[in-house]
Amino acid sequence: MYLGLTGNIASGKSTAAKFFEELGCYILDTDDISRIVMQPGQKAYGSIVELFGEDVLNDDKTLNRKAIRKIVFNDPVMLKKLEQIVHPAIGEYERKEIGRIKGRDDKAVIITQAAVTVEAGSQDRFDKLIVVYTDPETQLKRVMERDNITEEDAKKIINAQMPLDEKLKFAHYVIDNSGDLDNLRADVERVFELIKLTKYGMKNK
Repeated sequence: MYLGLTGNIASGKSTAAKFFEELGCYILDTDDISRIVMQPGQKAYGSIVELFGEDVLNDDKTLNRKAIRKIVFNDPVMLKKLEQIVHPAIGEYERKEIGRIKGRDDKAVIITQAAVTVEAGSQDRFDKLIVVYTDPETQLKRVMERDNITEEDAKKIINAQMPLDEKLKFAHYVIDNSGDLDNLRADVERVFELIKLTKYGMKNK
């Protein structure tokens, strides 16, 4: 079974993914994959250097991801061009990993964690979509504390993303991460039980 895991900034996607992994799921993280495909010699590297120029290179010729983020944050056209390079490379790498996992475990529950699943219109590639929810007040507080920024800057970052209510329309399962870690773990376990019911064709009595 192949599932997507998404949510907005500071929703707790990575922590939820960790809990799913502890339950036996295989986790693919598109952030990790993007770092791989953007390394020198990898699929997306040359096209990105051609797009942005050598000013985005570190001394060791690796890409300066912070510099690239700064450019695309203020330039939707460049962001779109970057996505057109990186997303196909991520998809190719992801498909190969899924094939390898299924080759050694035909009962695998595979979850891909990605922030922009719905924005990219790629939610239909999953059997089911999991959305991690956090109430707006908690989300704002977490962004401010995590990035050590002002409330105004945190709101700008949050407002630049697709509204969470829009993502929830595509969710098959919703995990509430407005509380503490124990509550999050419990909700992950609840959703995992529902996933198993779907995967193995069982129904509640």
